[in-house]
Amino acid sequence: MATSVVLVVAILTATSTVEASGDVSSGARSTRVRRQTGELRQEIPAQFNQIYQGSVFNGTEDIYRYSYMQNESSPRAIRVEVKSQGASEDYPLLFVVRQQRGILSWQVPLMIRGIYGYDKVSRTLCPMDHLQTGVKDERETVYLEVSAASPAALNYRVNATILTDFSLSTGQSRNFLVSPSQPQYYAYKMPPDLDMVVVKVSSPSNLCAVFSLQPIKCPVYDLDRNIEFVGIYQTFMKKAAITVQKSYFPNGEFYVVVVVKATDSDCTGEMETIQPANPSDEAFEMRRVKEVTVVVGPSITDSQYVTAVFVGILVFVLFYVVTFMVLFIQWIRQRNAELEGLAPRPEEQGGFQITQPTNAEAPINAQRTEPNYGATGWDRVKMPSVLDSAFTDGLSLNHITILGKKLSKNTSPSTEKEANISTNKPTTDPYSMGEQPIETKPGIPPTDQPNGPPMPTNPPPPRPAQSKSYPKPPMVHTLSDSSMEDDIDMLDDADEDKDIYRTKTFLYVADLARKDHRHLSQKYNLYSWNLLTISVFYALPVIQLVITYQKMLNTTGNEDICYYNFFCAQPAGDLTAFNNVYSNIGYIMLGVLILILVYRRDYTHQKKVDAGDRYAIDYGIPKHFGLFYAIGIALVMEGVMSGCYHVCPNYSNFQFDTSFMYIIGGLGMLKLYQTRHPDINANAYAAYASLAIVIFVAVIGVVFGTPYFWAIFTVVYVLAILALTAQVYYMGRWRLDMGIFHRMYLLIRTDCLQCSKPMYWDRFVLLLVGNIINWSLALFGAVGQPDDFASFMLAIFIINFLLYFVFYIVMKLRSGERILWVTVGLIIITLICWTLALSFFFKGVTTWEKTPAQSRLDNKACVLMGFYDDHDIWHFMSAISMFCSFLVLLMLDDDLDYTPRDKIPVF
Repeated sequence: MATSVVLVVAILTATSTVEASGDVSSGARSTRVRRQTGELRQEIPAQFNQIYQGSVFNGTEDIYRYSYMQNESSPRAIRVEVKSQGASEDYPLLFVVRQQRGILSWQVPLMIRGIYGYDKVSRTLCPMDHLQTGVKDERETVYLEVSAASPAALNYRVNATILTDFSLSTGQSRNFLVSPSQPQYYAYKMPPDLDMVVVKVSSPSNLCAVFSLQPIKCPVYDLDRNIEFVGIYQTFMKKAAITVQKSYFPNGEFYVVVVVKATDSDCTGEMETIQPANPSDEAFEMRRVKEVTVVVGPSITDSQYVTAVFVGILVFVLFYVVTFMVLFIQWIRQRNAELEGLAPRPEEQGGFQITQPTNAEAPINAQRTEPNYGATGWDRVKMPSVLDSAFTDGLSLNHITILGKKLSKNTSPSTEKEANISTNKPTTDPYSMGEQPIETKPGIPPTDQPNGPPMPTNPPPPRPAQSKSYPKPPMVHTLSDSSMEDDIDMLDDADEDKDIYRTKTFLYVADLARKDHRHLSQKYNLYSWNLLTISVFYALPVIQLVITYQKMLNTTGNEDICYYNFFCAQPAGDLTAFNNVYSNIGYIMLGVLILILVYRRDYTHQKKVDAGDRYAIDYGIPKHFGLFYAIGIALVMEGVMSGCYHVCPNYSNFQFDTSFMYIIGGLGMLKLYQTRHPDINANAYAAYASLAIVIFVAVIGVVFGTPYFWAIFTVVYVLAILALTAQVYYMGRWRLDMGIFHRMYLLIRTDCLQCSKPMYWDRFVLLLVGNIINWSLALFGAVGQPDDFASFMLAIFIINFLLYFVFYIVMKLRSGERILWVTVGLIIITLICWTLALSFFFKGVTTWEKTPAQSRLDNKACVLMGFYDDHDIWHFMSAISMFCSFLVLLMLDDDLDYTPRDKIPVF
């Protein structure tokens, strides 16, 4: 009885007029469906573009039958729109669409993420035309079933339309509206003359949406919960792009699918407060409606692709050609000079010079009223007896050890006999301080000195060629015991000796080039061998990891994994952005070229040393090439690691791109410091350990960049600055122990309170400016806390390197030294290249500090040959800039090749 009453009430409700709340589709006719008394299931022949209003309840079902002819020339699809305000989450309306090859179903209200309910749903049915079946002019029938389990009748409205513009054309844009409950998709087929296209979407709205390309098959996954199941997809806000090769989809055919997310958290990374929808709120659905424009355009052709790749490598091949041409011309000039019996003269090349010292024995900063604290030994000390002969043989005062004791002016003749020193026998070590040098001016060979002693027209005869081993007189050391690395005097005066000559007011290179040259060369060669070992163990797992990332992206289709510039991503094979990887070739090729140039210099210098060339042994800056080899290897590895990073750039592997940049910056500073401090530079183990700590801190700063981290980092940074300041100011002659506070008191008392100026004025100015800049950087980091901590650390390295380089140039000119014109030209070219490189770097086309959708807001189109973007040009220009920078380091002191080392100041 109760069932009969419910049935009667439902029938009366169904036959009543359905209240309209707005058309489902504008311009469509509206038809009310009436159910016959007692009829539970009815089939209704339906027409497209006509609204049908009806109601169902538990046990009843309405079936709409649509028929249409498939069109071979223009594929079409059916779009169904339904709406019901009476349905609820407990008693929803169920819609099922039956087609020839599939079933599509959904409910109203459509629940998104289990909370958001939409009472209006619009879906596009998977088309069954020739795109899928290849059947010509066949009639297709589609059934739409509406049912519910509600005890009360639920009103609904339904409308189906045929999309005649379902196919996209190359170069033509398509505008449409999408929402979480009303996704849209269109079909595209590549023309025969295209092998690659770029699909771009744009929108004026910041609503978070998903853009997907899916193969032509049913079903089409077009809802937020399943759009990631197949194909390629990206999240986006205002723009996105996907480059597609024809081989990726069968016959080059695919669907372009767009749907809006229920919230923006997937695009912004911020959690939003979830508020359930109010079905009576008409404005609710409109808040998530997004206007989208889709356009499919051609990518570059195969010929343009090959041309861009060829030009990229040709640019750096030209560097090889120009370099070898210059070297060949230089070899011809040197050969002609040798045939004519003329010594090569660096002053023939000219140079830039501000002033010349008034006294050849000291630089301009040493022309003061203080006593002459020049280099130890050489022509400044006159001693009788055995000590005079010792000096002529290259042995300086306080550096002759007899059975562990040092000779003095009071040494008795018997002691001199015990020493078994031959006053006429020259030293057998080409690197020992031999004959007393002639008074010279910096950078000018002795043969051209004005007012000097008469010199023969021919250059000084070379020393006889020496064998690889240089025997030393028994019990006599030609170098200070305290300066040796392996055979060191264990007495306390070894350190006292260093305290004497390293803490003088005015230092010369001869004071800091007292250690055995061969041993120092071996020490600095460890930089390159250690770096090779580090590179192999670092690169192999990196390559394996990035290949895994790329395979994961290709398998899942999730392009949010990698942060590419999708508006200029040129695929090649499995690589999504081959251009970003390939543009790193400059680092590799120019790094190899640096190694070739360094090897040539090393080989030429060693030949001169083996031939006993006096200038190569006793004059100019001591030649140590180990750090230059390491710099060349680091530049090559920067290209390798940056290429690995750009295989799939993201938050997890950012350190691959910056690790060797830290190493390059650190090695550059060490090399510049080593130039005039060869005896006291850091060894390879300590240097690489320090750089490893820097890289570790960079990773921690990116992963855990909390205010607590910044506080700790700032304190450690400031303490490191102070420690390095003391190390540089006192040339390594300071200790960190319990007496440091007393020494600091004495320092303040002598240097700050009782003296009008510091003891080491030049070093003081450098360190003062350096401390101001580094303290400012520390303060900026503590207050601003920049998101990109890795770039902040790299900026610290670059700024300090530039600071020391500028200081070095200024002091070089201030000391009356010259800079050869070729070096001046290189400096100008380097400045121009760095300016251009940094301008492209700061444009920024991606950023992994943000979400993938936010990063795509910075994506830009290709700017060079339709293949390279701004970041690729940064790779090219920065490689050239670093190459020129290292050439400047290699040639900066070529003007001193004919200057005695006791005339070259230390700064």
